[in-house]
Amino acid sequence: MNKQEYLAALKKALKSAGISDCDDIIEEYSEHFDMKTADGFSEEEIAAKLASPEEIAGEYREIGAEAGDAKGGKKGSITGRIFKACGAVLLGMAVYPTLFVLYVWVFTFGIFALTSAITGIFMVSGLGQLMQESPYVHIPPMPYVSSLLLGISLLGLAVLSTAGAEYCRLYVTQMWKKYTRWNKNMLGKGPALPPLPLPPRVTPKKRRVMRTLILISLVVFIIALIAGTATSMIMAQSLEPWHTWGWFQT
Repeated sequence: MNKQEYLAALKKALKSAGISDCDDIIEEYSEHFDMKTADGFSEEEIAAKLASPEEIAGEYREIGAEAGDAKGGKKGSITGRIFKACGAVLLGMAVYPTLFVLYVWVFTFGIFALTSAITGIFMVSGLGQLMQESPYVHIPPMPYVSSLLLGISLLGLAVLSTAGAEYCRLYVTQMWKKYTRWNKNMLGKGPALPPLPLPPRVTPKKRRVMRTLILISLVVFIIALIAGTATSMIMAQSLEPWHTWGWFQT
């Protein structure tokens, strides 16, 4: 059974079960097929791992019945919902602060990348050496050749950091979506939806581009850093050129 056949059977089973608003459900399962297909699975393999359309429709029917019982005032259903709500609140007290800290980490990663890029541009262009007296620029004095090579290494580090920040952002966002989906399914807020995978959904083209950028920027960063450091030592005739050029003098 391929994607179209599975979704058609699911839609038919949902309508037979009396589920009127089934478009959102079909869309969620369609996205699930797209994500797994991007990971290299065939449509037949994906359909085989999912529950049958009839079983899914039965689960939605049970959720609808539980919702009706809760509205009718049945104690068992209300008690179960209270326990689930309390559990969700306690778990959320740990999950949401953790996700917030991770987002702060992503933001910090991005600031580091931006700072590296700006500093690298100043060093490569030579503006850093021309603005030594400026209170806003704190690039230590050095020959332009050293400034050029070390500036290139910083630009490579900026690209590398940007790619790392983007990967972190994608993973943290996917963690947020996965927890939200799980929380919604556990509390029974509407029909149960298929669980989301932890790895974020990235198109093969974007994945190839990011891997290429990471590889190139890493090579540029390492080579330029080694070349800049060696050049600085040779020009300063010292293994500690920062002392020769008075970087730490007040």
